[in-house]
Amino acid sequence: MRLRSHLVLLVLAAVLPVLAFSAVMAVVFSRQQRDAFEQRYLERVRAMRIALDRELEGHISALRVLSHSEYLASADLRGFYEQLHRVRTEQPAWSTVALLERNGTQLFNLHEPFGAPLPKSAVEVALLARVAASGEPAVTPLVKGAVSQAYTTAIVLPVQLRGAGTRLLVLALDSPVWLRFVSSVPVVPGATMTLLDQNGLVIARTLNPERWVGGRVSAVLYAKSRETPEAAYRNVGLEGQWFYTAHSRSTISGWTMATGVPVQDVERQLRGSTVAMTAGATLMAALAVALALVFGRRISQPVAALAQSAAALERGEQPPPAFTTPIAEISEVARAFDAAAKRLRAREIGLRESEAESRRLAAERARLLENERAAREEAEHANRIKDEFLATLSHELRTPLNAVFGWARTLRNEHVDPAMMMKGLESIERNSMAQVRLVEDLLDISRIVTGKVRLDVRAVDLAAVIESAVDAIRPAAAGKHIDVQTMLGPSVGTIMGDADRLQQIVWNLVSNAVKFTPRDGRVQIRATRLDAHVEIVVSDTGQGIAPHMLPHVFERFRQADSSPTRAHGGLGLGLALVKHLVELHGGSAAVDSAGEGRGATFTVRLPIGFGVAQPPVAPAHSGVSMPAAAADISLKGVRVLVVDDEHDTLDLFRYVLGRTGAEVETAASAAEALARLEQRRPDVILCDIGMPDEDGYTLIHHVRRLSALRGGDVPAVAVTAYGRVEDHVRSREAGYDMHITKPVEPGALVAVVANLVKRSSA
Repeated sequence: MRLRSHLVLLVLAAVLPVLAFSAVMAVVFSRQQRDAFEQRYLERVRAMRIALDRELEGHISALRVLSHSEYLASADLRGFYEQLHRVRTEQPAWSTVALLERNGTQLFNLHEPFGAPLPKSAVEVALLARVAASGEPAVTPLVKGAVSQAYTTAIVLPVQLRGAGTRLLVLALDSPVWLRFVSSVPVVPGATMTLLDQNGLVIARTLNPERWVGGRVSAVLYAKSRETPEAAYRNVGLEGQWFYTAHSRSTISGWTMATGVPVQDVERQLRGSTVAMTAGATLMAALAVALALVFGRRISQPVAALAQSAAALERGEQPPPAFTTPIAEISEVARAFDAAAKRLRAREIGLRESEAESRRLAAERARLLENERAAREEAEHANRIKDEFLATLSHELRTPLNAVFGWARTLRNEHVDPAMMMKGLESIERNSMAQVRLVEDLLDISRIVTGKVRLDVRAVDLAAVIESAVDAIRPAAAGKHIDVQTMLGPSVGTIMGDADRLQQIVWNLVSNAVKFTPRDGRVQIRATRLDAHVEIVVSDTGQGIAPHMLPHVFERFRQADSSPTRAHGGLGLGLALVKHLVELHGGSAAVDSAGEGRGATFTVRLPIGFGVAQPPVAPAHSGVSMPAAAADISLKGVRVLVVDDEHDTLDLFRYVLGRTGAEVETAASAAEALARLEQRRPDVILCDIGMPDEDGYTLIHHVRRLSALRGGDVPAVAVTAYGRVEDHVRSREAGYDMHITKPVEPGALVAVVANLVKRSSA
C-alpha cells in the first residue's frame, strides 16, 4: 500500500468516529434533558401536594378542637352554633360550617339563622355513613352547596352529641379558596396548576378557572391520576394545547395536584441545547480532520529521518526512537535501527515516566495543601462571624437595657424634677421598644429559617403600603434634616401580597437608608409598574457600600463594620429579612452602589400576582383599638379581677386600671382566683395562660361551669405572651371572650376592659 493511501485512510478513521459519537451523544443528551424536565415538574407538583395535605390537616385539626366543645357535650346546639360563628370570623377561608344527621339532614348551617328550614346536604349519604361508621374524617369531592349553590368541597368529621349519638360536623371550603391556594405558589412562566377531586372534576385551575371549575379534566390526565399516585407525561390540555404534565395524588383526601407546562416552551429549550451540542460536535469534527491531516504528514517524516539516524549511528550518537509502520518502503529500513536504539529508548522512557510521576505527586500535594488552607480559612471566617454576631447581639441588647436600668434606678432612688422624670420615662419607653424590635427581628429570622412564615395574601394597595411605611420613618429623618421624597407612579395600583410584610420590607429599606445617610442628605422612594411586575427603588446619598461587601449585603449577621468603634448599631438582620420576605412573594431584591461615600440603591421587584379577587387593603396593624390615652376612659365602679403569677404584672395592671377608677383585685394562682370569685363577682376577668399548677385554660373551664349568678358568664380576657394563631383559637374555644398578646399598651388594656363592660351591659 502506497503512502498516499495511508494518509487518506487516516483522515477517514479520525473523522467518522467523531461524527458517529456526536450523533449518539446528541440523542442521549436530548433524552436526558427531557427526563430532567419531567422530574423537575414532578418534584414541584409533589411539593404542592404536600402543601395541600398540610392545609387540609390544619383544617381537620381545627375541627377536632371544635368537636370537643362543651356545647356538644351538653347537647346545646344553639350554643354550639354561636361558638362556630365566633370561630368562623377568625377563619376567612371557611365558607360555612354545618351539623348533619347521618342521612344528610342539616341540623343547622352558618349560612342561615339558627332554626331556619334547611334543604338536605349535597354531600353523598354513603360518604356520611362511612365517616360515621369509621369515626375518621373524610374529604368530599367537588359538589354544589345545597344552601349556597356554589361549587364547594367539604371536610366531614364525626362528633358525639350528648343523648343523640353520632352526628357529622361539615366544614365547607369553596372553590375560590383553592384557587387562591394554587395561585399562591410561584410556578414556571406559562405553567398551569390544576386541583382535581376524587372523581376527576376540576376544583381549581389557574388557567380559565371560570370556564373549567366543575368540569372534568382531559381523559389522559384522569386515567393517569387514577392509575398511579405520581407520574410525568405528555398530555393534551382542556384548551387543546399540548403540555408536559406531572401529577401527585394526596393520600389524605384522594385529590390530585397537577401541573402542565406548554410543550413548545420545553421543546424550545431542548432545541437550544441540541443545537449547541451539534455545533460543538461539528467544530470538533473539523478540528479532528485538521489534526488528522497534520499527523498524517508525520507519516512521511520517518523517511527523511532515516538518513539522519544512519548518520547518528555512524558518529556513535543515539539515533531517534524506532518506529513501527505498515508502509513497506519504511519498515525495511527501520528494522536496521531497532536493535541499536532499543536500549537507549528504554532508558529514556524510564526517565520520562519517573519525572512525570514526580510532577504528578507534587501537583497532588499542592492541591491538598490548597484545599486544607481554604477549608481552614472558611472555618476561621465562620467562627469570626459567629463571635462578632454574639458580641454585637450582647452589645445591642445591653445598650437599651443600660438606659432602662439606669433611669429606673435614678427615678426610684432620687428626687427629680418633672421635666427630668418625663425625659427618663421617654428614654425607658424608647429603649424598651428598641429591644422589642430586636427580639421581633430575631424571631422573624427564626420563622423564615424553619419555614414557619405564612403570608396572608390579598389584593394590596401598594401606594398606601409605601406611604404608611415612609410616614413611620419621617420623624427620624426630620431629626437628621434628611429630605425624604416619594415618587409613586399613577399605575402602581394593587398587587397580590401580605400588606404587613410588604410594609415591613419598605420600612426596613427606608430605615436603613435614613440610618446610613448623613445630615442634610436625601432619600428617594420610587415605585413603578413594569409589565407583570412592580419595581420599588430606594436610593440615598449616604455612605455607600464597598465593592467587596455588595455580594454579602443580604446575608444574615453580615455588617460592613462590626467593630466596637462602628457608627451605627443593629444586628445586620433587616436586609436579610427584606430578601427572604421578597422571595416569599415570588420577587427579587438587588443592591447597587458606586462605592463608599456615593450612596446606595436597593431595587425590589414584586410580581403583580394572578387576578384580583378581593378589594385592595391597606396594611393592617395588630393590637386593640383604643383612645389616645387611657385617662380618656373612666372605669369608675367597675370590678376587675387580674390573675397572673408575675407580681410585677399584677402591680402594673392594678396601677393602670386603678387610675381610671376601677376596683382591682389580684390573684397569683387559679385557686386563689376561684376563691375571690366566690367571695365577690367581678365585672371583668384578666387572666394569664401560663401559670404553675393550673393554667389559664383550666381556670376558665372552672369559671364557665358556674351558674350565671355565681359568675359563670363574666367576660374574660386572656392576656398572655402566647401569640400564635392556634393560641388565639384555643383561648376562644376554652371560653375567653378576647385574646391579647403581651406586651400590651396600658391604653389598650383600659380599652379592652371598657369594651367588654359596655358589651356585657348591652
